[in-house]
Amino acid sequence: MSFEHLFSPMQVGKVTYRNRIVSAPMAFGLIVQNPDARDFTYRKLESSAKGGNACVIVGETDVNFVDAVRIPGFRPFDFAKPEEDPETFDAVGEYARRIKRHGAVALAELVHCGKEKVPFGPDQEAIGPVETTNLAGVKVRAMTEDDMVRIAKDFAVAATYMQKAGFDGILIHGGHGFIFTQYLSPLMNTRTDGYGGSLENRAKFPLMILKAVREAVGPDFLVELRIDGTDHQPGGITPEETGEFIAMAEPYITSVHVTCGIYEESVKSGTESSMFHPHGLNIDNAAIIKRYTKLPVGAVGGINSPEMCEQAIADGKVDFVILGRQMLADPEFANKARSGHADQIRRCLRCYKCFPGSPEEGYDDLPFTSEELALYVGHCTINPLAHLPFDPDTLAPADKCETVLIVGGGAAGLQAAITAADRGQKVILAEQASYLGGLLRFTDVDTDKPDLRNFKNLLVREVERRNVDVRLNTTVTPENIASFGADGVIFATGSLPSHPPVPGIEHAHQAMDMYDGKVKPGHTIVMVGGGLVGCEAGLYLQKCGHQVTVVEMLDRIANESFGMYREALVWEMEKCGMVSMPKTRCLEICADSVKVENADGVQVLPADTVLYALGMKSVDISALKAAAEAAGLRTWVIGDAIHPGKVDQATRSAYLAAIEVGTDKKG
Repeated sequence: MSFEHLFSPMQVGKVTYRNRIVSAPMAFGLIVQNPDARDFTYRKLESSAKGGNACVIVGETDVNFVDAVRIPGFRPFDFAKPEEDPETFDAVGEYARRIKRHGAVALAELVHCGKEKVPFGPDQEAIGPVETTNLAGVKVRAMTEDDMVRIAKDFAVAATYMQKAGFDGILIHGGHGFIFTQYLSPLMNTRTDGYGGSLENRAKFPLMILKAVREAVGPDFLVELRIDGTDHQPGGITPEETGEFIAMAEPYITSVHVTCGIYEESVKSGTESSMFHPHGLNIDNAAIIKRYTKLPVGAVGGINSPEMCEQAIADGKVDFVILGRQMLADPEFANKARSGHADQIRRCLRCYKCFPGSPEEGYDDLPFTSEELALYVGHCTINPLAHLPFDPDTLAPADKCETVLIVGGGAAGLQAAITAADRGQKVILAEQASYLGGLLRFTDVDTDKPDLRNFKNLLVREVERRNVDVRLNTTVTPENIASFGADGVIFATGSLPSHPPVPGIEHAHQAMDMYDGKVKPGHTIVMVGGGLVGCEAGLYLQKCGHQVTVVEMLDRIANESFGMYREALVWEMEKCGMVSMPKTRCLEICADSVKVENADGVQVLPADTVLYALGMKSVDISALKAAAEAAGLRTWVIGDAIHPGKVDQATRSAYLAAIEVGTDKKG
């Protein structure tokens, strides 16, 4: 596929975009005030420009440090006086320099969160269109006209700061429940003065901001607007009203970025779509908005394939596409698609590894503080190069060519083989099964895992395209491990289901067995164990027409997950009618029932089929590892062989082990 529409140039204002691919705002703009964050943050943004995107946008920069700043830890400064904090000014300008050196347009996103603010100091407050209390329990003051004039000026001054720093333009965040949404939404804006009521009145303050910015930066600077097509709230914003607003805003802006939702209900409203949302969920609303304006209109949200991009542009629904998390999954998206290698693109899983949510959104189960989260954002499950503590482009070549034996052909083993082969090593990949993919083979069946299946298949294809000696149906033993002629061994032996001593467990089947047909489940199913495996396998069965009840001893199901992914999973389970029983202990499994106990006492749950998902355990490799070391081989342990984990652990540990092969670095 040639993607001729996707790679045609586009005029935005007085600037020519080299193609129709825009990198959505990434990173918190001022995180580079922290010298420890600069290197990986710059690399994150620069990689998309190197990868061929037309435009790269630096993530949210709050326009003041009183009622706009959303994340703590940033050093306040005066946007009007960049000379007073030259370190910050230079650090912010470095974004633009790095993006532009690769031929991409550089934008910076400006934000005011309005009523969503959580004050961090005595001089800070939350303000919005009306007096209210926000989700965090913070009292919100109703804005006066003086506040509006002041904040419009803040946007204008921050825009000129970015102009002086070398950016080609700015993107104003007018969606996701921030200040524009709060005024434009008839649900949030219930003012009775000239700034409430009709759309014309609700639009006055947002237009005041846009007019102030345009007057400050002049006619040639790009002013792009991110806006909700819908907030997915009954009686809220509609794409038609957004289109009418864009027609009013047209004199001041140069393009429109269509998104959706509100941060108060981020997962449910699709601000960052989950695997349960359709891909490209904002494209159709963007097509409606496009009818109201002659400006270029793009859409963001769950777009991870060049085929979808090409079709949306060819159909006239959008003029350009905006890719966010996909740029972390594979910043070479554009280059690969343009060069005819679309099948080599690592396509985003929408798993929320990169951004699991924030405390300010009400996620109180995150293993991060707000400050830690700002430094963490940007990791990726399927791209082990994302957010590395070092620049992989500066990695020294291997000292020598060695032969490495990789034991196990799951995600970890496959990634290790790819990385080692790319670094010039001779790779033998031994897998005892007749197929590659390991535990991820279940994705061939599970209806909710097409993107993870794509990734598994990509890993297999990438191994096949390299000079890797793949040996299926091959068991590595302590007796034969030295016979492969390797200099080192990477153990990617994975994990197996645990079989705890539950009375009557012989009447049950391991949950994963039903994916490959070993179990033919009946209609009524009790899933003993409500961790991620139990919940996701149960959800698959529920969607296939079974009635599933999940029994979990802990206080909550999917406990090893957190933030937005857990919310998305639990919400999907509830929508599909699954029954969840947390704080419930399994006493006994019988042939046609399960006896459980919780605060309501002992109950018997009827079941046609009982499945269990009671944890995983690493395959015991102690004898294998000892034999390898006795033969003088270097050894590494990766993925689930370290301890049972998720795909991100597999890919990252595999990459880090494989780059040590052929070096003098100790394994």
